Amino acid sequence: MRKLKVLPDTNLFISAAKSGITKSTALIFKLCFDESIELVGNSVLLEEYERYIELTGKSGRILLEIIRNRMMIVEPDRESIELCRPYIPEGEYADLYHAATCLKADATLITNDRDFEKIREAGLIRVWNISEAIENLGV
Repeated sequence: MRKLKVLPDTNLFISAAKSGITKSTALIFKLCFDESIELVGNSVLLEEYERYIELTGKSGRILLEIIRNRMMIVEPDRESIELCRPYIPEGEYADLYHAATCLKADATLITNDRDFEKIREAGLIRVWNISEAIENLGV
């Protein structure tokens, strides 16, 4: 069976780590521990997670270690970046990198960031907001 590949954006990480036990926490745990799901990320995403550790405290550090050990790192190529560029607001380089990573890896982006609306509408990559991910994954 083919695994579902997902890239959890920074806003899911922050929500899951700092809010106590919520649906976002349950979702991130499902992403981390469900063997039918493959976590995908890139070096920029991990740097973003690191920057937000101060907001999340000890739970964020623990969650980051779990994610690091489970995540397949995929760095996008120039072609993927150029295909995604027209759909991402100018200057949003991390968002462009994440979208291109999803395109290259055939992964679904989980985010509440509205910067991904145009690329979602175009159908270039799959984008689920956090509520859709919770529903689609049965959390």
